[in-house]
Amino acid sequence: MQLTCPNCGERIRAEHINVQKMVAVCSVCDTVFRFNMSDADAKAKRRKVKQPQPLALRDEDDTLHMDFRTNFRLDRDESFILDTAGGIFATILSVILMTEYVAGGGDIPLFVPLGAGLAAVLLYSFIGFRIFSRTHIDMDDEKILISRKPIQSPLNPIREVNLAGVAAIRCEETAISIKEAYDTPRYRVWAEMANGSRKVIVNDVIDDYGYFIAQRLQERLHIDSDLDISRLEDVEDSIEGEETVNAADDVVSASLKA
Repeated sequence: MQLTCPNCGERIRAEHINVQKMVAVCSVCDTVFRFNMSDADAKAKRRKVKQPQPLALRDEDDTLHMDFRTNFRLDRDESFILDTAGGIFATILSVILMTEYVAGGGDIPLFVPLGAGLAAVLLYSFIGFRIFSRTHIDMDDEKILISRKPIQSPLNPIREVNLAGVAAIRCEETAISIKEAYDTPRYRVWAEMANGSRKVIVNDVIDDYGYFIAQRLQERLHIDSDLDISRLEDVEDSIEGEETVNAADDVVSASLKA
């Protein structure tokens, strides 16, 4: 949900929005105002985002699948650049320390060059996770499963979002992106629960990826909700029918007894 202050036009951050009470406060001019969820949803629906070309999509009857390798250029990815620079530095440092260890006859403890080498291996592993693995999002009638394949990083395990209690799928710019005013803003896609809590689906994606993912998940959620409602209506009709038949039988039985 994206809200702007009616007084000064400033974007309202998520932490200043109370979804349960439908009240928000502007951090710039301190204006407190009420909002309507349907208005925000209507604005979100008006913005239809095209599928990013590198993102693969497969929409089947029972499962919606999306996957992508990365959503922005690696030469603009701060984490990738830092991991690469750190890996190179750790490799050079490990070679220098190992050379001094051999030449100095053990003046330097062996664990020092080995530690630098281990740091280099870990950093290169993170680089590999980012380059070769793809983010996979699978949604069925019960849950959303988020994973990285073929290499699942231990720091980013498989996550599951149960659809029970999910009211909507949202997309918004991350707090750090707003604070640091990134040249390429980063967004998160999250599930809004009926009790007002949030469950993150994907984080740190650019806007066209974030809004497209949220858009397709919301569409799927809406379809499933409609199906669920129809099932409930069928059950209610069946129950009402049974109650009517039972009531009629009771009347007939009472008449016979009389």
